[in-house]
Amino acid sequence: MASALLELAPVEPNRQISMMVEEAASLSKLFTERKWPVFVFLDSHHPNKPESPYPPHCILGSGEEDLVPALKWLEEDPNVTIKRKDCFDGFIGSMEKDGSNTFAKWVKANEITSVLVVGVCTDICVLDFVCSTLSAKNIGLVPPLEEVVVYSQGCATFNFPVDIARTLKGALPHPQELLHHIGLYMAKGRGAKIVRKVTLGSSQEL
Repeated sequence: MASALLELAPVEPNRQISMMVEEAASLSKLFTERKWPVFVFLDSHHPNKPESPYPPHCILGSGEEDLVPALKWLEEDPNVTIKRKDCFDGFIGSMEKDGSNTFAKWVKANEITSVLVVGVCTDICVLDFVCSTLSAKNIGLVPPLEEVVVYSQGCATFNFPVDIARTLKGALPHPQELLHHIGLYMAKGRGAKIVRKVTLGSSQEL
């Protein structure tokens, strides 16, 4: 829900990313007020364990591996489970040394049938998590989960312009709007439900 890219993070306010943070904060508040469970992934990397092909990001001790200020309160909420991961995919990152999966155990313990996904990056961490979770669901590894829903307004990715990418060996441009929508398209193709609005109960809507 709250991973970030260090060198690729915007140096100026970014509309898509700002909206993602606002929507994630609003949804989290609505969930916790109802005492509904929230699961938070935090991208957290050791300096000596690079995550190719991306530059160093979310290094432990840098501050980049922590929740942004608007979501910092989640650390103290009893309804929130926080899992640090050191790979793109939160589902894979939830694997423990004993073979168990923290996310799968959370789903089972809370009897979750539908999970609502928000965060960054739409086409990387979000997409990878969604695909793995859907695959795991299809073979019965995350009971009683039935559906994965992605809230498009609560997701975002980064922008890496062509003119800058051309100056760096091996770098690829990363057009923000295009890849945000490609990430959503791919998630839908794998079986996720993509929504532009979220309605909770009879009156609360985002």
